Amino acid sequence: MNPLHPPSPTRTGERSARAPDSRAAILAAAEAVLLDQGVEGVSIRKVSDRCGFTAPTIYHHFGDKKGLIDAVLETRFAVVLKVMAAIERGNDPAAYLTEMARAFVSFALENPSYYRLLTVPRLEDEDVVPSAEAARGLVKNALEDLALEGTLGTPDIDEAFQVLWLMLHGLISLHLIRPIDEISPNLIERTFAVMKAGLLRREPSAQPEATR
Repeated sequence: MNPLHPPSPTRTGERSARAPDSRAAILAAAEAVLLDQGVEGVSIRKVSDRCGFTAPTIYHHFGDKKGLIDAVLETRFAVVLKVMAAIERGNDPAAYLTEMARAFVSFALENPSYYRLLTVPRLEDEDVVPSAEAARGLVKNALEDLALEGTLGTPDIDEAFQVLWLMLHGLISLHLIRPIDEISPNLIERTFAVMKAGLLRREPSAQPEATR
């Protein structure tokens, strides 16, 4: 070591940017901060302090704060998308839609931290998360199939999607904030029954149509 040129000081706990787990560790730290403080509470400094990697390393992997948050959300949405995409489409769009809803609810209840990430408020000018859009597309395709066969209760696909989301989010939120023994074990099935009764027609309409 040249005593005239000592190495630059490093802060305690700093880790190598070349560590094979650097990206995963940064994502985990960003996820923790995001869950604790929301989108606006995330900063490169806070993530750096939590994971031990320097700000330049974080910028190297993700570009900026927005890129880091997008990467966290994309990682988690990709897990949900995989669950939903594995469901057989079959020839019954109502059954297909119900199974996707059931899979989403099960995933949310088994992974509450992930669900909190999926529902974290986003800034208005932020780009969409690709996996989230793909999952939304699966649901809307099922709703469109119902509209085409004349069994969807409304011609407005976006409205039907919002009704479905409100019911599922309400059901999941109730389970996450209240002890399970305070909730009827049949609540999930009853919710699905109400969902289908509200969204589906008993008889196909004569001239089905769908709008977006």
